[in-house]
Amino acid sequence: MADIPHHLDIAGTAFTLIDSPEGVACWTAMLESADDAGPRAVSVLMEPAAQPGQDLLALTADVIARFDELTGLAGAYLLEQLAEPRFGLRDDELLALRGGEPLFGGPEAVIWDDGGWMLRFTESRLDLADPHGIGVLFEGMAPSAVEDLSDADQA
Repeated sequence: MADIPHHLDIAGTAFTLIDSPEGVACWTAMLESADDAGPRAVSVLMEPAAQPGQDLLALTADVIARFDELTGLAGAYLLEQLAEPRFGLRDDELLALRGGEPLFGGPEAVIWDDGGWMLRFTESRLDLADPHGIGVLFEGMAPSAVEDLSDADQA
């Protein structure tokens, strides 16, 4: 991966190449939180390993600029979608969805080389989110699906 840069500057945010499996390049950045909301990470993942193209850099810049807004959209989407019976939430979890207290925290965005991306909440009181969190897949800037990570392999 000699031609892969160790650092990227995307919209004024410094991304650093992290250790990844052979053939994969992943850069990660921690975003500042204006309201002490805790850590917020953004990662760009390229497989096969390559430098991200301009479209992917532009998408990443949009995600960074709208991170708080997109986190809010993802949280609202989860509240709506998780109430459906197919997710099998317990009665107390369904009540918590309507309770008004934040159920999701530790947002991280993962942007893939094909332009798809997910906002994953690493923290939640819902059993469905144990142990890897729960994700919301996006098409562009709109939530499109819930990603159940409960059976995902730890990377």
